[in-house]
Amino acid sequence: MHGCLIRQYCIGGFWAKSYAMRKKCLTYPRMVKMMKKLNKKKKVIIAIDIAILALAGALIAFYNYKTDLVYSEVTIEAGNTSPDVAEFLKHQEDGVGFADGTSFDVNVPGDYDVGIVWSAKILGVREYQTVLHVVDTTAPVIELSEDEISVWANAESVNAEDYVASVSDVTECKVEFKEDYDFTKQGEINAVIVATDTSGNVAEKTLKVNVVDDTTPPVFVQTVDMEVAMGDSVSYKKAVTVEDDYDENPEITVDSSQVKLTKRGTYKVYFTATDASGNSSKASINVHVVASKLDGITMDEVNAKADEVLASILRPGMSQKEQAKAIYDYVVNSITYMEMETVDDILSGAYRGLFYKRGDCTVNQKTAEVLLNRAGIKNMEIQKIPDTRGHYWLLIDVGEGWYHYDAIKQLDGTQIFYWHDADLWNFSNSHKNTHNYDPSKYPTIQ
Repeated sequence: MHGCLIRQYCIGGFWAKSYAMRKKCLTYPRMVKMMKKLNKKKKVIIAIDIAILALAGALIAFYNYKTDLVYSEVTIEAGNTSPDVAEFLKHQEDGVGFADGTSFDVNVPGDYDVGIVWSAKILGVREYQTVLHVVDTTAPVIELSEDEISVWANAESVNAEDYVASVSDVTECKVEFKEDYDFTKQGEINAVIVATDTSGNVAEKTLKVNVVDDTTPPVFVQTVDMEVAMGDSVSYKKAVTVEDDYDENPEITVDSSQVKLTKRGTYKVYFTATDASGNSSKASINVHVVASKLDGITMDEVNAKADEVLASILRPGMSQKEQAKAIYDYVVNSITYMEMETVDDILSGAYRGLFYKRGDCTVNQKTAEVLLNRAGIKNMEIQKIPDTRGHYWLLIDVGEGWYHYDAIKQLDGTQIFYWHDADLWNFSNSHKNTHNYDPSKYPTIQ
């Protein structure tokens, strides 16, 4: 009976409602004590379970904390210093580095895949993937070379880049005017210069442009007559220098149609300089086409030969006019006229006359010139106005003024020695202008 009651109390898990029944159970205190012991064991077990669960949770939390190491993405501004691996970590750990093959350029905007490797002491080697966003949100810095300029109207182009001193940006920049300004009309323009980088960031600067009308033609500041040997090529533009207040390089056109490089003579070359605004001016030079010079000869040689000739044809007591006639006769009679490659310089011409004793009118004239010089007789060269045929002769002054002195027989046998100017003109006019010259270039002739 008591055993049944105890089992009933224990198994049923409740106390009998009847006080009488409890009272009749002689083992009730024992039963209470036993139940207390049983509850204490349960509490211990529960506590252990809770402790285990807590430890497991702590371990899981620790593991998750440790392994949640790398940000899924990192953003930096282009142009900054290259990021260290620590900038990709949520918390500091030893043994962390970039994976082999990882590369990125902080100066080039874009998205870069970044590999990170962590050699953990307990957890082993772990690998992570993240993305580095290199962004460019910074506008360029633009500096102008000058804030105000003047340009000429009708200029072919005005380039914005020409007035920019520097543009600073991590990427390449395009420099241009913000609008299509009209620089062909006189006036003042506040032209905005824009620098745009490859990311679309923009910087602006204002350039004050004064557009000035150009009405001044170019100026020929230098023109130089030229001498060119027969058959040679020549660059006529080297003979002139042109300046313009607007156009740094005015266009120069050359008219050399009158020049005959295969024939000795003096010819006109005409130049026209035109600036970008259409203003133009003209100039001309003389081009002297001469025969080529002989090489390997000296003036001392020529003078020595001339002195030898003078010693043979001059006599003591001769007047200068008589000496001039003796020289005239020697040149006319000793030099054979021959159309050949001619020379114009005194050294080459006199050498041919004195040593070869042949040549054209220039050889006669140069030979006579050297002999007259060595005899101390005043003389000067005179030239026919070039036409289909050129000709040179001399003027001499033996104390009575200038007279014509042409030391060559004319085609009709005439010898022109010590002629008055009127006589020469009469001869020239009646012989197809053989001696037509420009009187303004020479002194008064008797």
